[in-house]
Amino acid sequence: MSPSLTAEEFLRSITLIPDIDQLLGHFTSKFAEMFAADSIYLVLLEPVTNRYVIRRTKGGKPSLVGRFGFLRTDNLIKWLNVNRRPLNVGIQGEVVSFLDAAEQKLLADASIQVVIPLIVINRLTGVLFVGRDNNKRRYSSEEESMMQSLVSQSALAIEYAMIYQFQEDKLKRLFHADKMMTVGELAAGAAHEIRNPLAAIRSTVQYLKKDLAGEKSKLADGIIEEVDRIDKIIKGLLSFSRISELHMEPLELNLVLEQTISLLDLEIKKHNIELVRDFRLADSRIKGDGAQLKQVFLNILLNGIQAMESSGCLSIITAESADQSGAIEVSVLDTGPGIPQAELARVFDPFYTTKENGTGLGLSISYGIISRHGGEIQIKNGADQKKRGTCVTITLPRDSTKGQ
Repeated sequence: MSPSLTAEEFLRSITLIPDIDQLLGHFTSKFAEMFAADSIYLVLLEPVTNRYVIRRTKGGKPSLVGRFGFLRTDNLIKWLNVNRRPLNVGIQGEVVSFLDAAEQKLLADASIQVVIPLIVINRLTGVLFVGRDNNKRRYSSEEESMMQSLVSQSALAIEYAMIYQFQEDKLKRLFHADKMMTVGELAAGAAHEIRNPLAAIRSTVQYLKKDLAGEKSKLADGIIEEVDRIDKIIKGLLSFSRISELHMEPLELNLVLEQTISLLDLEIKKHNIELVRDFRLADSRIKGDGAQLKQVFLNILLNGIQAMESSGCLSIITAESADQSGAIEVSVLDTGPGIPQAELARVFDPFYTTKENGTGLGLSISYGIISRHGGEIQIKNGADQKKRGTCVTITLPRDSTKGQ
């Protein structure tokens, strides 16, 4: 173990960082320094997909990062869940032979010497993989014990940082909901006042156009197109108000998603997108407005397709809500470039767009529709270190009248 950093200093530095991304970066960097590790791979439980996904790496081979993803049912996860202690790959050969072939190959390819579970309140919240070149000495039992001690105490700090981030996100959503309500009230009052003179402008230009020719006629067509574009924006603004009533009825959410996907069949083929359906619920019954929910899913799926340009993978997952509220979560994951971290807080703001001809109202309207259904919508970048891809998660309550 490196003498440059003591265990006490390591733990003290961990507890002083509230930001989860900074904390994970500091944790992996200092852990690798303390134990002279050539590579560190940290995976954490992702509640949306119920998988253990890579969250941070230090050193190692970039080509291996995508392989560090595990299900609760994988043999390695099951062994760590039951035994709650490190796995020394070189010494515990009988345990390694229990793992499936893909897990054994991953450990070998990444030169993993020790696999350490992160346990918080009797839950396996993550796994730390420590790699060291095979030509170097293996870690001693004392070093392995020190690793487990530091990881066990750090796991709680990581959990606290994730909870802190969740609370911050919750507060931001409350502020955003209040802002959207204000926008809706202003839009409802202003939109009608704008649309009346706009209709007069359009009809007047159309009347004058019949006496125009050549370039002047084209200019008139351009004015009409711009008037129609303004009218489209106004219609979007009206969607922020409560003028458009919800027509609630029992719906199968899986069916709503399938119907929406069918509308995008040509776009999916055009962009060479691989579509993955992972509908984990046989019963996806909710109460909602089918037409408005299709509008939400159409907008989100189309955003994902367009983000990937010429190829990629679009995954749609339906599952029980991670907070055990009984609600249904729909997650849409793409493999595009993701959203700049500084811009994430603005994605639901009216008129915010990265598209050249976009109005910036699609996600804002989607936010309002989901809120009026009693649900929530969140957008995050991918879980890997480079934040690639985007994950949109929509939570909707189940139909409370089911079975009555």
